[in-house]
Amino acid sequence: MLIILDPVGVPRAAAGTSALVAPSLSGRTVGILTNRWKSMDRMAERMAARLTEIHGAAAVPVYGIPVNGAMSDDVRRRVIEECDAAIVGLAN
Repeated sequence: MLIILDPVGVPRAAAGTSALVAPSLSGRTVGILTNRWKSMDRMAERMAARLTEIHGAAAVPVYGIPVNGAMSDDVRRRVIEECDAAIVGLAN
């Protein structure tokens, strides 16, 4: 099962509900999607190190996505098949 945690605003009526949280990342594969801007690549490198050192992630693959446009169907499929969680970053 895939659960997408979408960080968008919610209507006031739903403001009192709890947000979903990821389970422990220990032993998990956490993908990082980067648009390959230098700042995001640096952030991805640092996040990958902390995910393994501090949170015990088993693997942290990094996937490239286009600067202008949606990720390819192949990348989307690979992230869903290969990762337990994913971080999507678009640092500009």
